[in-house]
Amino acid sequence: MALASIFRGRLRSVPLSQLSLTVLLAALMSSLALTDVAAATQREVLVINTTKPLGPALGQFSTSGAFSDSGLFATEQRIVSALPSPFGVVTHLLLRFDGKNGTFTIRTEIIETVTNDPNIFNNEGTWVIVDGTGAYAALYGTGDVEGTVNDLVNLITRDYTGLVHFK
Repeated sequence: MALASIFRGRLRSVPLSQLSLTVLLAALMSSLALTDVAAATQREVLVINTTKPLGPALGQFSTSGAFSDSGLFATEQRIVSALPSPFGVVTHLLLRFDGKNGTFTIRTEIIETVTNDPNIFNNEGTWVIVDGTGAYAALYGTGDVEGTVNDLVNLITRDYTGLVHFK
């Protein structure tokens, strides 16, 4: 059996099997497109491990989870507030991570509290991705940060854990 169709202004006959195949392919492609959209917005856990000397120095990072990368990171902005305070300080940072696959920038707010050891400060706070290039141009996410600042060994160690997705 054949159905009529218009092709370049001419009426022609199309076999029913060809029409069924065309409809099946269109349905399959539509479902794949919806799957890609769902996968693109699915959130995955990302962990960023960092170490850095105190002061205006570059640090090192590695990521695991949603993607794997490593490289150097730089502090682009640092604002300290809540001074003077008996508990510690609040540090606002803008950090740029330069990896093998691109760059991404996060903004953090970290509460640094004193410990029993006057050389060590505990860090807790939050972060959000504000920019990206290369493979990270469409990266979005947010999370928590924990770590320490150790004045005795001149080292800041922080772990950023959160949920990210690509749009």
